[in-house]
Amino acid sequence: MASSVEIFECNNSENQPTSLHDAVRSGDIEAVREFLKNKCDVNQTDSSGNTPLLLAVCIKQEEIYDSIVTALIENGADVNAYNKGFTPLYNAVFYKREKSVAMLLQAGAWLRPSYKNELHLLGETGGNRTLELILKDPRCTPDIVNRPDDSGRTPLHHAAQNNHKHCLEVLLNYGGDLSATDENNESVADVIFQETVNPELFITGVLNEKIRTKQLEQYKHSYLIDFSVLAPRKNGRQMEVISSLLVAATEDEKIEFLQHPLIELYLMLKWSRICYFFYLWISVYLIFAFSMGVYIMLVIDQVRDLDGLKLALKIIVIFTASGLLAHAILQCILDRRKYFQRYEMWMNLICTCLSLTVAVTLKDYTGNANKSIAPNWVMHFASIAILMAWIELMLLIGRLPSLGYYALMFTSVLQNVVKVLLAYVCLLLGFTMSFAIQFHAFPQFKDPWRALVKTTVMMMGEFEYSDMFNEDDGSPQILPATSRFIFLIFIILTSIVLMNLMVGVAVSDIQELHRRGRAKKLEKQSEFLHQLEKVLSSKQMNSKYIPEIIKRLVVRRNYINTQFEVKSSADFQRKHKIPRRIIDSITAIAKGQKQFGEEY
Repeated sequence: MASSVEIFECNNSENQPTSLHDAVRSGDIEAVREFLKNKCDVNQTDSSGNTPLLLAVCIKQEEIYDSIVTALIENGADVNAYNKGFTPLYNAVFYKREKSVAMLLQAGAWLRPSYKNELHLLGETGGNRTLELILKDPRCTPDIVNRPDDSGRTPLHHAAQNNHKHCLEVLLNYGGDLSATDENNESVADVIFQETVNPELFITGVLNEKIRTKQLEQYKHSYLIDFSVLAPRKNGRQMEVISSLLVAATEDEKIEFLQHPLIELYLMLKWSRICYFFYLWISVYLIFAFSMGVYIMLVIDQVRDLDGLKLALKIIVIFTASGLLAHAILQCILDRRKYFQRYEMWMNLICTCLSLTVAVTLKDYTGNANKSIAPNWVMHFASIAILMAWIELMLLIGRLPSLGYYALMFTSVLQNVVKVLLAYVCLLLGFTMSFAIQFHAFPQFKDPWRALVKTTVMMMGEFEYSDMFNEDDGSPQILPATSRFIFLIFIILTSIVLMNLMVGVAVSDIQELHRRGRAKKLEKQSEFLHQLEKVLSSKQMNSKYIPEIIKRLVVRRNYINTQFEVKSSADFQRKHKIPRRIIDSITAIAKGQKQFGEEY
């Protein structure tokens, strides 16, 4: 960035100044006072368009600079003079002249009107005290704190980019938005996790600062809980910040900050406001999965005298699948960022498309002499769709506060087992091919796919040893000794070593599994709340055609207050059904903050 001095011709010659502009350039305080005493026009511009107050930037000595600025302001200098993108306040901020910044602000100076203002400059260079002077001004609002520059970057972007953590904290305390994005769709949270050191510790520290104690009486106090850092803007979208943090952070970083009691409490309060939408959604999915399964079984089993029931189930499948498909497409439109990387969305799309295809094209084959059962492709599509529907229903249950933990524990264990299998897939393939050669005469090993399935089943202990090595019934064998030796090695390496290894890896660190399962549950809850919030706060839901009662019951119900004062943790816990663990964590943080404040 070019220095402000380059804009001006700062001639600091020792010759006697002939004008107020020359006196300011040379830093001659006595000459400045003499010109002002003689009623010289304090706002007159020179040939370059600069007023004397703008030229004060040429003065190197801070004391002389402050004295001249004070004298000019007292004599009516325009504190908002503007020339070539520079103002007196911008120059004072650039050179970190705190005293002059305070004087200019008190005299009415304000941020320059260009896209890149003083807050962006302080985000780049630091200057915590100067930043606080500007932010404490009554004219400074959250909209000004989050004002983008010509690249769409807010002051928080610049502070995060340059690792000025204290500037970030100050800006966040005055309404800074972690979810604000620039022209490249990069949020402040993205920059924090890319550029700052230990970003999860920084986020945790910011959240800790939002839990305080308030003394009521000598032995009584309350807890002040401030969610403003998670919902800085006064609108219906209160999940944008958490969503941005989840997108920016790695899996390990998510585990660290997601389980912070402030975030857990915030998600629980949000969930309590709009959980009935989730219960409605899960009910629709349950009806869809159940109706699809019953309908297919009635059709392919040629059940008679139930034509009315089959027609009703077919209509239910078409309507529920269409609604779920529309919901998935709407989520893709409203939340394009990394949405296609979520496997649940793909499962939803595939499941509903297959179900609609089967329900629309499937005919009733009851009593049809030429075609007694449905075509093979219908059987394949229907079985895949039904299985995926019930798996998706299990994943939806994973978002429930009470049951979701166990569903996500299953996912965590599954991931560990899959990793072990992938690591030893060569061993499985080796035994599969060896058995396919040794037992090629058996139907279970007559092709590679059947051999792979049979070998995988044998890993679970289903050996069928007597059938495979029964030489008395005349079954063809190739090298019985070799077969037995390979079979023995298979039992030792897979059934004993590999299977016990998978069990051990799955439950080796049950505490870590609990921690990750809880964090994953919170992540799924956050995703659902964010997606639903986008729908409820969209223009369509807030249009004039939507009845006011619907807006009150549906749209505005999801909004929660960002300030809470807990006078009795027991009453607050009972009222909002908060786990004791969260209340204890909030109490510990609040008391720690109080002790820290007393020490310093």
